[in-house]
Amino acid sequence: MPKLTDAQHPPRQPHLGAGLLDGLLIAAIALVGASISLLGYRSLHQAEAMRRDEILNAAAETVLSSVELELMRAVEAARNGGLMLQLQTHLQRADFNRYAQGLTRQLPSVTVLEWQPVVGALERAQFEAEARAQGLQGYRIVEPDEKTGVWLAAPARADYLPVLYAWPEQGAALGFNLGADALRMASKLQAAASAEPVASESFRVLRGDISASNAFGFAITAAVFGDPDRAAASSTKLRGYLAVVIELPTLLAQAAGRADAEHLDLLLYDQGSMSRPIYTGIGVGSDVSARPGPAKVNEQISPQSGDWVKTLRVAGRNWQIALRPRPAFYGALPQSHAGWVLAFGGLSTLLLMFAARRMQQSRRKLQGAQQSLLAERERLQNVITGTGAGSWEYDFETEAMQVNQRWAEMAGLDLQAFRASSGYRWYEDCHPDDRAMIRQSLMKHLRGESESYEAEYRRPHADGRWIWVAARGKVLRRDAQGRALMIAGTMVEIGARKQAEARILELNSTLELRVAQRGAELEEAMGKLRHSQEELTRSEARATLNTLAAGVSHELSTPMSNSLISANTVAALSKEFAQAMAEGNLRRSELTQFVQRVREGSELAARNIERALDLMQSFRQVATDQASEQRRRFDLGGAVQELLEALAPSLRLQPHRLSQQIPEGIVLDSYPGPLGQVLTNLINNAYLHAFDGKTQGGELLITAQAAGSNHVRISCKDNGCGMDAATLEKLFIPFFSTKIGKGGSGLGMAIIDNLVSKTLGGSLQIESTLGQGTTVHITLPLVAPLDRD
Repeated sequence: MPKLTDAQHPPRQPHLGAGLLDGLLIAAIALVGASISLLGYRSLHQAEAMRRDEILNAAAETVLSSVELELMRAVEAARNGGLMLQLQTHLQRADFNRYAQGLTRQLPSVTVLEWQPVVGALERAQFEAEARAQGLQGYRIVEPDEKTGVWLAAPARADYLPVLYAWPEQGAALGFNLGADALRMASKLQAAASAEPVASESFRVLRGDISASNAFGFAITAAVFGDPDRAAASSTKLRGYLAVVIELPTLLAQAAGRADAEHLDLLLYDQGSMSRPIYTGIGVGSDVSARPGPAKVNEQISPQSGDWVKTLRVAGRNWQIALRPRPAFYGALPQSHAGWVLAFGGLSTLLLMFAARRMQQSRRKLQGAQQSLLAERERLQNVITGTGAGSWEYDFETEAMQVNQRWAEMAGLDLQAFRASSGYRWYEDCHPDDRAMIRQSLMKHLRGESESYEAEYRRPHADGRWIWVAARGKVLRRDAQGRALMIAGTMVEIGARKQAEARILELNSTLELRVAQRGAELEEAMGKLRHSQEELTRSEARATLNTLAAGVSHELSTPMSNSLISANTVAALSKEFAQAMAEGNLRRSELTQFVQRVREGSELAARNIERALDLMQSFRQVATDQASEQRRRFDLGGAVQELLEALAPSLRLQPHRLSQQIPEGIVLDSYPGPLGQVLTNLINNAYLHAFDGKTQGGELLITAQAAGSNHVRISCKDNGCGMDAATLEKLFIPFFSTKIGKGGSGLGMAIIDNLVSKTLGGSLQIESTLGQGTTVHITLPLVAPLDRD
């Protein structure tokens, strides 16, 4: 950073005590003025707020008076109608219509009056027939299908609650089974329990034409008790319900109109939900984002602090009615003067503070200006030095070019010699191929078509080479006609960046070639890997065959030895018999004994030879399957049993139990050889790993069952030591084994997975719990895929 001379040092700061006193003076003026202003504002504001609340309360009572009266009359109508039906145990359609017509004429807010009797499942047919007999043509108990918008016959239920009578009948939902609607039944059950009329939640009022049912409302329901076969007043049996259905727009139309006249928005909330109104009456000029009526039912609009809210008790249900003043409501109130008082007090305080501050600022103005100028000059010099940028300035009137030392150094020029030269020609300071681009960018900025002048070009160096630079500038002054008078800017050397860009372009041009080379190398490696995997699979199959051959040869030694002994014994008896006949002293008892012993020896030899033949037959079938991947149809249970018999000699010395429970009739068209190899590896894994350290009690069970119509699920379950989560994650990684160096190659499970998924076309799933055992599930298609790649 350049060192400042004594003349360049900023003047000393004013004494700290003077600044503190100036601040205290301003603070005192602000405190006194604000206190007086706030006191006057608060007093006047409280008086105006009390007046505003009185006006709002009076308007609200006017709005709600009609609603409360209509609701009380509707509740009494429901109660009286219920008592009437309780007394009229055999009420007919004409009687109900006359009563309902008179009631609805007195209560215009009532949309529909409905009689909903309880009908048992056994009474349904008779009930529908009686209704049709009273003139209700085509009457039946139905339920709505909201998807298709039609009424469908109600399905079989324990009982029904259909609409039998309704007034007005035209467009009514006659036969509608309300017993299947949980929302409507909730209030009815409460009415039956309390024997008092109960209001329901809001719901969509259904008509005979479901698609035209768009209005929302609620019902006040009264339970009707009595038995038609007994005295109605003395019976507690529930006969049905009388429902007074009221559409919310009809009920609240007069209240909404009064609210609109008072410039109030009407919001109606059901109990427990103060965020989604069931009815909104929004007028013109409201700041609520909704429209009047049911079109915005359940839109999220919560009450605000300025709303007038009152709770209405409607037949056992609480409603909250909120009236929200619109801007026009406040506009009609007497004009508030509290704000003017506060504004006048604040303005006066500000004027006093401003006058005091101006006197203080006048004292420091020159000092601050000088200090700011020096600091700005130093900051600008630091920025230019730190970025290594050269600065330039050109005057279009004098054609004078001013530059700094760095600008000259970039081109290897001497700053003093450049300043002494006559005139600067920009087109001589750039590469000929870059002149058109520079001219276009410069002229575009001079005409005012761009915010700044920017160009990257090649500049000649004093040693004869070209250097890359980036120039940026902006017009600082124009005349009255908009012509540029002075432009200034910076220049930085960008040779290193240009070299990096060239290297990137070179790398991009050879990218496809390098990717192709890496792809070929990867394909070659994958081919070697597949070949190695096939060799490992064949080695595993040969090892399995060797194990089977050793076991079968050991197993054959016993029946063959027994056959040889039996043959030798028969030969010796024949020799003794021939000698006795030659001597002529053969007795009948000796002949009988000779025949008996020869027969027993022959039978023993035959049995052992048959046993040997069975072993050879089993070994031949298993060996044929293991040595090849021949596809054939085979019974799964039989193939597994043959495999277990072939493995029995080698596993007999182990203190563990191997068994299978596979039902007959599971026939596969697949590859028995790879399947046998998979099961052999799983059995060996269980004996080597699962039963490691277990001297007795080890059990391995192989089961199978159908998995759908085209697959079978084979399960190998042991009660061994099990595996933890970390071992399960690495189980199928080649050469991973917990017995490396102790008889484990780490390839068994990888080979099993490859045979199951590729050769047999199935999938593998392993479940294991540490200390409890492991279950391997193999899901195979009954018909193996033809393409095994």
